Formats: sequence, C-alpha cells, structure tokens
Amino acid sequence: MPVMYKAIIVIGVGGFLLLLAVSFGLQAALSPNDAQRPQVHRTLSPFDGARAYADLKAIVALGPRVAGTEGGEKTRAYIQQELEAAEVPVLTFPFKVDTPLGTRRMVNVVGVVEGTEPGIIILSNHYDTKYMPDIPFVGANDGGSTTAWMLEMARALGSEREGHTVWLTFFDGEEAFGKWTDSDSLYGSRRFVERLKSDGELNQIEALINVDMIGDCYLGVFRDAGAPDWLQGAVLNTAMLIGYSQHFIQYAPSIQDDHIPFRKAGVPSLNLIDFRYGGSPLNHRRNWHTVNDTIDRVCLESLQVLGDVLYRALPEIDLRIRTRRAA
Repeated sequence: MPVMYKAIIVIGVGGFLLLLAVSFGLQAALSPNDAQRPQVHRTLSPFDGARAYADLKAIVALGPRVAGTEGGEKTRAYIQQELEAAEVPVLTFPFKVDTPLGTRRMVNVVGVVEGTEPGIIILSNHYDTKYMPDIPFVGANDGGSTTAWMLEMARALGSEREGHTVWLTFFDGEEAFGKWTDSDSLYGSRRFVERLKSDGELNQIEALINVDMIGDCYLGVFRDAGAPDWLQGAVLNTAMLIGYSQHFIQYAPSIQDDHIPFRKAGVPSLNLIDFRYGGSPLNHRRNWHTVNDTIDRVCLESLQVLGDVLYRALPEIDLRIRTRRAA
C-alpha cells in the first residue's frame, strides 16, 4: 500500500478516536452516572433517612433561611426543638457581624453528645441559605439536606456515647451576601474558632468533619485533598467496608467551606461535599444557587448513605485519635 494511503488511514483512525474521546467527555459532562444513585437495601445504623427527609420537608417549608432574617430564626427554633426532643443538650452562641448588607445577628447552635473520653469531635454543617433577592431560594440541598441530616444524627447518637464527645454544630452565615471573599463568607465558623481560641478550648477539638450538599440524588462526595490521611481514611475505609465506596469519588478540587477556619487553626479537618449537584457539571450549573435547588432533587437514600457511613466511622475515628494521642 502506498505511503500516502497509509497516512490517510492513520489520520482517519486518529480522527475517529479523537471524536470518540470528545464524545465520551461530553457525555460525562452532560449525563449523570447512574451508579451514583444510592441503593439502600439494609439497615446499617440507627440513622433513619426517612426521618431526616421529613425534617428536610419541614425546613424547606420555612422558606429562605438567610442569616439574620426571620427565616433563619424559624429554622434555628426548629433545630433547637428537634435536638431537645432527641434529649440532646443544646448550646447557642449568638454574635453580630458586619456584612455588605449591614450588621446582622447570627447564631451558631451546638447539640452536645457527651462522650466517655476527653476530647471533642465536631460534626458540622450550615443551616443558612444564600441571599438571592430575585428568586425564592430554599436551598433544599445546599444547607437544607445537611441540617436535616444533622438532626437525625442527633437522634441516632443520643445524648451519650462511648468514645469522644461529639458536638453537632450548626453554623449560621456560611453563605456570602455578595461575592465570596474572605470577609464575606463563613461568618459562623470563623466566629466559632475565635470563640474556641478565646475560651482556651481549641486544643480540646480532636477533629472536625463538615458536611455540605450531601442530599444529591446522584451522590458523589469529593475527596478532600487537604484532609489528614488518618481522618479521611477512616471515612473512606468505612464506606468501602459497608459497600458505599462508589459514592466517594477521587476528584479533589480545593473548596472553601466551613472546615477552612478550623484547618487554618490547626484542627484536623475533613470536608464531605458533593459539589456536582445533579451528577454532572451541566446539571450542577442548573441546580446550585438557583431556583432549582428544591426538595425533589434531594433523595433520602443519599442522606441514609452518609448517615450509615459517618455513624459507623465514628468508632474508628475514636480509635485513631487515641492512637495519635499515645504516639
């Protein structure tokens, strides 16, 4: 065969393979992965995803929960009510901050699960929604899913546990009022770290795990590249052991969230977030911080998966903290 024809064939095959690769790339960008739709077939912990979903319905029905507004106050009252019903002691930490919209009163809420060992593990989330004056933004996934998840975790853990004390910490004011900056964002978590420092309690915090946007029906929790291996490993190993490793993906972008002030303060911190809302980059742009962040795009099975994984991982985290302390 003449060299010219060979070259034409090679170019043609190369072009076909390139088009095939582009096609697969476009498919990944446009279409969610059905393997990330959680299938829950058995009970693996006391965590009840259906009860968490009922909480989510009640929270979403309150409407927008912008920090410093009536919606935020109603949500906070609901959080306190459900923690008290679960017989989990409640602490509140009000504070005032300057924002682009003026001075706002915000409140961090903590449910205390008393442990048998010294030291504290924080499970955290934010309960506020982003200020979006042009749309009725209810944040079913972004803020709502984790608020409901934390309330059910309180019921699952109860008022006491073997191991370290757990603080179920609901941060106010995670969202920016304008464009995200170091000063306009993370109001609650930044203030909480300041309080821990001023009260001399920061050294009691053994670890923090922050959860955000984990109600996505196509659950794919990102890897946290900045998290310590011992902490992230405890969660990932548990997910693998109970058959949920497909919901923890390798993609590890840098994401600003409520774990950052703790990480900067030296606290071992892990952020668990599904920042591909809807299972693909295209769907994420359609859903995140839009009017589409509604309860029909949140699945109780996703809440259940994270509940089972974190509940089962806590004893392993206790053990790793003890091992680190003894080393």
